[in-house]
Amino acid sequence: MSSKKIISRKTNLVALFILISALSVVGRVVQIQAVEGEEWRQRAKEQSEFVQRIEPVRGNILASDGSFLAISLPLYDVYWDLGCPGAHRDSLEKYSKAIGEGLVKIIGKGSAAEYMTGIFAAQRQPNRYYSLAKGLRHHQVEAIRALPILSMAPYKGGLIVESRSTREKPLGILASRTIGRVSDNDQRLGLEAAYDVQLRGKQGLRYLEKLSKNVVRPAFGENAVEPEDGQDIQSTIDPDIQEVLENELNRQLQYSQADHGTAVVMEVKTGYIRAIANLKRGEDGQYYESYNYAIGESVEPGSTMKLASMLALLEDGFVQPSDTIQTGNGELVLAPNATLHDSRKGGHGKVSVAHAFEVSSNIAMAKMVLKHYRAQPEKFLEHYRRLGLHQPLGIDIPGEGKPLVKSPGDKTWSLLTIPMMAIGYEIRQTPLQILTLFNGIANGGQRMKPQFVEAILERGKPIQVFPPKPIGDKMCSDSTLQQLNRMLKGVVQQGTASNLKGHVIPIAGKTGTVKIASGSGGYTSTYQASFCGFFPADNPSYSCIVAVTNPTMNSYYGNLVAGPVFKKVADQVYSNSYKINRYHYSKQPRPAASPLVFRGDNSEINWIKGQLGIPVTAIAKATQSNERAMPDLRGWTVTDAVVALAKRGISPRIVGQGKVRRQTPAPGLYDPENTSVLLELAP
Repeated sequence: MSSKKIISRKTNLVALFILISALSVVGRVVQIQAVEGEEWRQRAKEQSEFVQRIEPVRGNILASDGSFLAISLPLYDVYWDLGCPGAHRDSLEKYSKAIGEGLVKIIGKGSAAEYMTGIFAAQRQPNRYYSLAKGLRHHQVEAIRALPILSMAPYKGGLIVESRSTREKPLGILASRTIGRVSDNDQRLGLEAAYDVQLRGKQGLRYLEKLSKNVVRPAFGENAVEPEDGQDIQSTIDPDIQEVLENELNRQLQYSQADHGTAVVMEVKTGYIRAIANLKRGEDGQYYESYNYAIGESVEPGSTMKLASMLALLEDGFVQPSDTIQTGNGELVLAPNATLHDSRKGGHGKVSVAHAFEVSSNIAMAKMVLKHYRAQPEKFLEHYRRLGLHQPLGIDIPGEGKPLVKSPGDKTWSLLTIPMMAIGYEIRQTPLQILTLFNGIANGGQRMKPQFVEAILERGKPIQVFPPKPIGDKMCSDSTLQQLNRMLKGVVQQGTASNLKGHVIPIAGKTGTVKIASGSGGYTSTYQASFCGFFPADNPSYSCIVAVTNPTMNSYYGNLVAGPVFKKVADQVYSNSYKINRYHYSKQPRPAASPLVFRGDNSEINWIKGQLGIPVTAIAKATQSNERAMPDLRGWTVTDAVVALAKRGISPRIVGQGKVRRQTPAPGLYDPENTSVLLELAP
């Protein structure tokens, strides 16, 4: 075969090989495009795109008057997709000065040259995705949206805004432990935990496009699921009563140098908790909210429990208030190593049953209970169970302390149990459980479930309302109620709390002073002092308990340590309550002229004057509402100051307790970029 034919044959073979290879490639391409195309496109999408969950804005917790106790303030992270159509280099150069200077003014950091240098450098990068700023407020984002190029639609201007939120408590430590928190490590406390499902809302979804290993951006045009913001919770807390209660408790704790203390104010007819304070001394000597003692601390209550013992004796007809009993020299031997004592040295001698209760005689109460219930302890215990003292209240806030009411079959039951229970030992209750007992007496014998929430709101409208909830049957007969009410008034008029009488509002209640039990079964040398009662005594509107643990200065008796807090709270609530004072107000003549008004919004002042029947004429020295004005808050309560600032979108930073004594910035016009003010408080 000639060489020419050999070359021709080899050429044909190579050509055939190339043709077959080309056909194979074409076939594979056709297969990928037509048959496997959707699968490969989906794989590519999965590698370059992914789904991100969008957290909703957590709902707010409101006070009973609508002011904020806990609020989620939105923060925004802002990015610029410099690969968008509107951000080509010519446009950036044209508007560089306006954009750079605008960013400096809005964000308040760096210089115009630094911003534009970073923007131009980012545009030259493959991903061209630039972070402008993080943690901005809403007004700053809106200002950025108004800048050249960035004011265009997102797909053209390239502005990308990612939102997140931060949780703040505008009223500072007020009711902080009851408001609670839900943290990243799943620590759940207070209302934040109890109503977490309603507050947290529902997550949304969005698609992100991966531009490089560490850079992503939203995939425009992709379907997304919008998050549903959380619902708001309207609590029962009255911020004015809360402020008074917390300030007075703090002042007394400082004075007595106690370890910790708690106080609660409950509305008699509804059971709504209008104020609750829990303070513990820190290492610096100041007091902070660290544990909800009112709800969680179950201890022996002492003499406040004599109310339940006296109820049993009266209801069973074993005694009458006018009966007499011999307390002797103030000592009663119950067992070889167990002797009861009265607080009065030498005892009270022979006294009436009513006066024995008023002076809180341990001897009298123990002797009466032993006489009538030693042989039938279940009859005595049945009253405690009827009063609900053996079981938790079932409140919404987690962490309620478990009460203890012993039974004859218990391992720790002894012959001493009944007389010790009669005076508030060998039984455990939380302060809130004791308050519920006293509130029932004030409410005509009907106990009410303590509640911390009045309604759940959606866009400001109630979608679920929590009405008052009675607990159990009537506590006792009307005659027993009347007798107990007279005795509780007598405690203040001529008994252990006589230091609380003689002020504007009459109160009724019972003192308590108890030694703190130790873990080994004995008792420590520390005390808890308490006072529980209600006011006004004749027509109760509020009940209140104050308990102070381990006071180390001056005294450890309930009337001297806890009583003054109760008295001051009652006085201030009375002076500010139209509901309590409406009869007094109705007898006062209406003013003929407008009173002097130093500050306020004209529309609000006119509304108040209209409600009071005051002529709406000239308002002396009243200021017009000015959204840009930093109000003069000096002399204001912290509650009023926070509300005024909230209307202007200003966040307060609060130092100290009491009323506003100094503010920074000073009153007057302020820069709208400045969204915070320092309030320095003093008593």
